[in-house]
Amino acid sequence: MKHLFLFITLGFVFSSEAQLFPAINYPAKYFRNPMGIPLQLSANFGELRTNHYHMGFDIRTNQRENLPVYAAAEGYISRVKIERYGFGRAIYVNHPNGYTTLYAHLNNFYDPLNSFVKDKQYLEEQWEQDIVFAPGQFPVLKGQFIANSGNTGGSAGPHLHFEIRDTKTENNLNPWLFNFNLADNIAPYIFRLFYYDRRYSTYEVGPREVKLKKAGTYYSSVENVVVLPTPAFSVGITAEDKTNTSPFLFGIYQAELFIDDTARFGFRLNDFSYSDSRSVNGATDYKTKINGGPYIQHLSRLPGNNSKIFAANAGDGVYIITDTLIHSAEINVYDAAGNKSVTRFRFRYDSSGSKAITFASNTITMLPNQQNELKHDEIEVNFPPSSFYHTVPFVHIAQQANTLAAASKGHLLHTIQVPVNDSFTVKIKTSLATNDPLRNKVVMQLLGNDKKVATKGTWEDDWMVAKFWDLGKVQLLTDTIPPTIVLAGWRNNGNLKARKSLSFTIRDDVGEIKIFKALLDGKWLMFRRKSYSFIHDFDERTSEGKHELQILVEDQAGNITNKTYIFTR
Repeated sequence: MKHLFLFITLGFVFSSEAQLFPAINYPAKYFRNPMGIPLQLSANFGELRTNHYHMGFDIRTNQRENLPVYAAAEGYISRVKIERYGFGRAIYVNHPNGYTTLYAHLNNFYDPLNSFVKDKQYLEEQWEQDIVFAPGQFPVLKGQFIANSGNTGGSAGPHLHFEIRDTKTENNLNPWLFNFNLADNIAPYIFRLFYYDRRYSTYEVGPREVKLKKAGTYYSSVENVVVLPTPAFSVGITAEDKTNTSPFLFGIYQAELFIDDTARFGFRLNDFSYSDSRSVNGATDYKTKINGGPYIQHLSRLPGNNSKIFAANAGDGVYIITDTLIHSAEINVYDAAGNKSVTRFRFRYDSSGSKAITFASNTITMLPNQQNELKHDEIEVNFPPSSFYHTVPFVHIAQQANTLAAASKGHLLHTIQVPVNDSFTVKIKTSLATNDPLRNKVVMQLLGNDKKVATKGTWEDDWMVAKFWDLGKVQLLTDTIPPTIVLAGWRNNGNLKARKSLSFTIRDDVGEIKIFKALLDGKWLMFRRKSYSFIHDFDERTSEGKHELQILVEDQAGNITNKTYIFTR
């Protein structure tokens, strides 16, 4: 057994007059409501989501699709993106004032743009697209119709996702700060307050709750004085916001911690990029959330979290108590409309309640901001310096193969309760002989938190190499089973004259589909994708009459399913 203590230094101390964040002044009312109906939100900027912050407004479309979407200001269409997940069908508009607006989960674009994109898809025989336009190709005026709203990509229901970005930096900005006349005089709700013993990693020391009582927009601890059993601590909160015009709860905008009337730590959710968004896993208590608990937002950064949301000069995120006196703390929580809620509590340090934490002898201490490695006879893992937010007492467990498809032992990489901020490299030694033809069918699979990811890695002698983004169980598997193709709502040799589209449900037993290809009467036919559904919307290429449709699907291991169908329109 061994102890795992963290090295802690005292952070920067602010003067009582100092502010953690600078003032912001964005152009008010430059952008119009991108919809033709009253602006009502179902999600705001900065809401906490799986592996990311929500980076804009989700605008309600009355549970309907195909409502008109308008350019929020004058500019030109600078980019169009079409993808299975994420934004689905999206338009980017650059504006002369240095901002870019984005409109996502769309259905069809306006006719000239829609025709251009569709022609390019057929020319390249590729449904997914990421097209960049020159300024003069598709200019738009403020209020010009540009698309129909939809439910494409990673959308779970009809709505418009709307963003404002700094064109130069590509950082996302909080749209609320541009004044869309959204009514909000309701202060945020602070549901829970926690502290962490920061002598240890937050992955091993769970949050300790400080019970609160509420009086209006003010909260205070139930205990007159909160006794802390550690001289080093940080603070987290569970808080949400509400507006006057929506039944939904939203994310908060800003939080600041003052100790003895001095600003110490805080975060503000504005002006950061999608590449920074995954760091939500280090700005929240990932372990508590993945185990079914609430989102807890850290008020200070963890050592390996380089996110821009935290106050830049707030030290290492840990407050050190150097005495046993009573101290005062105040947490100010704001929404983007400026409404404020306050939590106050007093605390003191008492070492009598302190307990040391021990870890198993096979623990490998992996530190943030440095290269970390796991090396065993049958597995090697390399974590780049950007991988971990906090110290990880890493444990690896090798398991004997328990399936006929196994081409290696199974390897448990610590636990899914610890997030990883960057892709890492895994090398696994196969149990298959060098001349075994099954090696051509081997994939590396990761089983994580409701995830099943398989990839065709590269061979280095007897080792397969691949990259992943999450911890979990990794193993080499032989995949000899081809994908399945199931007709969705229609029959082979059927008459589809009354239908507007045809679709298939396609799945693979090990991982994702690598290739989907459709040929109509020998010519490439475009299908869009939503989850496991592949859908063709009938158009001029699927004319009246009898047609032969050939579908080819290939999985990551190279297994192919090839089927031919007949239908009449």
